[in-house]
Amino acid sequence: MSDLFKGVTLERAIDRKATADGRPRVDGAVETGVSAWELRVFGSLTALHAGRSLPLGPLRHRALLGLLLVRMGNVVAAGQLVDELWSGRPPRRPIATLQTYVSHLRRALASGGEQGGVRARVRHSSPGYVLEIDPELVDVHRFETLVDRGRQDLAERRFHSARDELSQALALWRGDPYLELTSYGPIADENERLEQLRLTAVETRAGACLAIGEADSVVTALYPEVQRNPTRERCVGHLMSGLYLLGRQAESLRLYEQTRRHLADELGVDPGAELQGVHADILHQRLPLTEPPASGGSCVITDRGTDLCGPGPEAAPRSAAATPGPDDPPTAGPERSFRPPQPAARTRDTTGARLLPGGARTRGVLVGRDRELAVLGDHVLDALDGGSHLTAVLGEMGVGKTELVEELAVRLHELLQEVVWGRCTSGEGVPAYWVWAQVFRQLAVSRPEAFRKAEARFGSLLAPLMLDPESGRRSLGGEDPSARARFLTQDAMCETLLSLAAEDPLVVVLEDLDQADESSLELLALLRTRLHCEPLSVVVTADDTGAAADLMGGGAVAEALGDSRTRSVRLTGLSRRETGDLVSAQTLVEVPDEVLRLLHERSRGNPYVLHQFIAEVGDPGLLCDRAVVENALADIPVGVRQALCRRLAALPGPVLDVLRCCSALGGAFELALVREVLGGSSTDVEAAIEAATRHGLLRRAAQPPFLLSFRDELVQEVLLGELSGSDRARLRESVVRALAQRPAALHAEYEPGRERARRTPRRHSTAGDAKGACGPTSVPPHPA
Repeated sequence: MSDLFKGVTLERAIDRKATADGRPRVDGAVETGVSAWELRVFGSLTALHAGRSLPLGPLRHRALLGLLLVRMGNVVAAGQLVDELWSGRPPRRPIATLQTYVSHLRRALASGGEQGGVRARVRHSSPGYVLEIDPELVDVHRFETLVDRGRQDLAERRFHSARDELSQALALWRGDPYLELTSYGPIADENERLEQLRLTAVETRAGACLAIGEADSVVTALYPEVQRNPTRERCVGHLMSGLYLLGRQAESLRLYEQTRRHLADELGVDPGAELQGVHADILHQRLPLTEPPASGGSCVITDRGTDLCGPGPEAAPRSAAATPGPDDPPTAGPERSFRPPQPAARTRDTTGARLLPGGARTRGVLVGRDRELAVLGDHVLDALDGGSHLTAVLGEMGVGKTELVEELAVRLHELLQEVVWGRCTSGEGVPAYWVWAQVFRQLAVSRPEAFRKAEARFGSLLAPLMLDPESGRRSLGGEDPSARARFLTQDAMCETLLSLAAEDPLVVVLEDLDQADESSLELLALLRTRLHCEPLSVVVTADDTGAAADLMGGGAVAEALGDSRTRSVRLTGLSRRETGDLVSAQTLVEVPDEVLRLLHERSRGNPYVLHQFIAEVGDPGLLCDRAVVENALADIPVGVRQALCRRLAALPGPVLDVLRCCSALGGAFELALVREVLGGSSTDVEAAIEAATRHGLLRRAAQPPFLLSFRDELVQEVLLGELSGSDRARLRESVVRALAQRPAALHAEYEPGRERARRTPRRHSTAGDAKGACGPTSVPPHPA
């Protein structure tokens, strides 16, 4: 069982377990006995021949292949393909362009031909085109076949066979299908259909495992699935059964209550008959308790630290009778179950306990963050042991703050520690205390009895938090806006959190603290003063830009992050080696060092930006072609551009004006030159430069002449792209005039800058395009 916690994903873990048991794997064309030619849908759409990626071309070419593949063997009209490819905005000659795309796909698919001929063809068949391919060469077809066979085996009570077939099917799921093509409607529908089929496969496999006594495998597999899909009642029922069979009856019943409340709140319905039946069986002890396997995945603490991978080879198996019950106090000795301490056992010993790298992950690959994860885990465990501090995860947009905290939450769930989440949101209409309302509503579901007691104690002070968001119109303190009323409300919320934590230790995560409303920040400030050895850990994430802006205003975010009792974990860009590891993990392609250097320099090791650039390249196999990569890196991906525009839009107007001027001055420039170029402006240039520096947008050289430069060339390009042609010409004339009055040596020094000023991103070469990218209607959700 320990191997299940060492992989990156559930599917990879299942695959590894299948291999360890001596069962056949389905992990590509070679292992299934089919040809070395293969078309992969899971992850990026890729055609492989003898392990080599075929050059399917840019995104829209692969979208055409995807649109034909989702109707494999059926004719798709040319007009329909045009509509789906260009979303109602076709090129000037759409049919001719479509024919060009088809010709490219034919050549690409033919490049993997064998002696037996081409394995896939795009054939014209009036009124459109059809993809002809042996279904066995497509991984998604093999996935569906294995799922069907597994379900049939389960129906016929061949449980071991069902488990094996479904394990092989899930091992094929390398990532979300058509990962980069879900902006195309039919492909998005197919993606959703396959995701539902994957959930069915996970549920069916869990049913087979329960039938053969592998409850530990069921709990490991279903816990993250239930977190993501709380309304999948069969999934919940199997997880309840697995928990019960492992002797964790209290957790099983708590899960039922949580699901019942969620269904009532979100859908207004009760659990179905099947889930109610599982609940009744557990209440009446009708499910037989079984002895856990010797290799069970229990999380233990040893004198060497926390072992997230279950007992090692030297650990002796414990009988069911020796397994602590859900209400038993922790067992003394060097090895014991890591359970949150009960009120009578507040002296839990976590000496040497650490959240080490290597645990199971439910999200994507986390690379280069082992040290940060260990430090963050230390801070959280210390807080749960009464450390009385706030933990902050800081970094720029897209650097991976959310992924790091989510990875921590997975590890904590494995240690049976509850984690509740809230995400701060700014904008009109967001009620006061919104992030805390999210936290309290989750606690009302996960701890109904304890929460009801707290709610009864403080009466109406907590009532507005629990309003139905569709019908509730009051905000906290709305009836009495006085400072005293606000304080009483905040006091009630603090006491409720502390009392819940005293009963059962609690981790609260508040994302995007720099976006929090004033009332939420006031509550956090009050809560920080109330932490005195309570087992409550509060983890916040904040963007460097938002925190810097708040710092300049002396706001509550800066006060919280600058407090002496706040422990910070700061994330920076990945190193070049780590960037290479992330690229390899995401693409399964060995990328040349020179290409890795280009990717790392352009993305500055930012995982989100790196992923966007990889998506621009398209086919992962093309990452080995330096010319293709350089062409993709010449542009700024739309998602990155919009995120940077949001960051810039939060700046004061004078600061933004000065930064636009700086964007036209090249790689490095003097403050004096900025003053001269903006000579006729009333803007305080020095103050604006200082503000931009504190926001992390500019940096100043440590040696004379203390030249300024942009920290991120992408920011500079976005700013330059915002300028209209006339603005760029005017700035260029001002720069030329200023340089003409300088010595020749300094004039030559700025020649490269003048050349760079003429460079604009190809996709937004006009002011209209650039401004459109930054407009409020084009802003996507925050990336990370």
